[in-house]
Amino acid sequence: MIVTTGMLKKHYESYANPLDKIRREAESGTIIRIRRGIYETDPNVEPYYLASSILSPSYLSFEFALSFYGLIPERVISITSASLYTRKNKTFVNQFGRYDFSDIPVEAFPEGLTYTGSGEYIVRIATKEKALCDSLYKWRVVHSIKGLKELLFEDKRIDEEEFASCDFEQLTRLAKLYHRTNLKLLIGLIEKDYLPGRTNDFRTGKELQHG
Repeated sequence: MIVTTGMLKKHYESYANPLDKIRREAESGTIIRIRRGIYETDPNVEPYYLASSILSPSYLSFEFALSFYGLIPERVISITSASLYTRKNKTFVNQFGRYDFSDIPVEAFPEGLTYTGSGEYIVRIATKEKALCDSLYKWRVVHSIKGLKELLFEDKRIDEEEFASCDFEQLTRLAKLYHRTNLKLLIGLIEKDYLPGRTNDFRTGKELQHG
């Protein structure tokens, strides 16, 4: 479980020097420091369960969430999260791994979230639609729908069938919250290629007509 220095001081209040006891416990591996003032007691915990405790407010997103949902084929090395008010990207490294945090717009932050986890570890994670929007906010800017398709399906290797299974109503609503060229182009791509009643041939990118 996740514990703070304050919780541990209370737990060890019978000791002459609780802080010294905490230090010894950390050195022995009984507790594991995940950042200043915060520790984990289970060495086998899923590393991504700890992300929001390392920096708050935040939620799992970007490449980690894209991989989580099968939108990209790679298993990511870093646990990536969207954050607020950090002004610049922040990175934390501990025994459990590398944690990267990047800001997104305040207006977009609380939208498109769900939960994952187990037992006492319940963490917020972007829906796959929100993870796509967050990622497009962070990725290099493109200037055409053709450029956006190249960015998504060639450069970033987004799975086209998984993309086609997105909730495009939600994706369009979320994209409007970022006020960024990539997201405006995403809305254009949806309107052009993924309107209701259309089915795309993912090998050619051509629309198949029904009836």
